[in-house]
Amino acid sequence: MKETFKKVFNRVVLEPIIIFIVSMLVLEFLIYPGLSIDNTLLNILAGTLGVFLALVILAYADGKIRDIFEKKKTKSEDEKPNEDGTVQ
Repeated sequence: MKETFKKVFNRVVLEPIIIFIVSMLVLEFLIYPGLSIDNTLLNILAGTLGVFLALVILAYADGKIRDIFEKKKTKSEDEKPNEDGTVQ
């Protein structure tokens, strides 16, 4: 039971969920109301915050994708054959 709890609630699993929830809350309570109000300055700030949020999410996703490909690359590099043709 303890091992299952640690597997379910570890950082790798919870991090994308928390990023998604926080992003949705920022969109729902800061960006959408800021874009629908009759104040130009608040519209500009909400739009800037929306662009910044999109960039943060894309950078996070790009980092995760790069981590996945780097792990695959290092695994394949470790299995290079020796001069006699055997794999290490």
